Amino acid sequence: MRINPDKKFGTRECPSCAVEVEANHNRCPVCGYDFPQPGPTRKWLWPAVAALLLLALLAWLV
Repeated sequence: MRINPDKKFGTRECPSCAVEVEANHNRCPVCGYDFPQPGPTRKWLWPAVAALLLLALLAWLV
């Protein structure tokens, strides 16, 4: 996969110093704040919730 170095990713605000940081950066260049990374829980949370809702719906229909 080729990455275009000129592509703009938007920005997000650093909660520590309120500087606008590029969205693809994981650390604030001014204060060094490390933006939290999504953990493994988020990867399976929505499919698990959807499966539980589907099971509840099926149980209710039967």
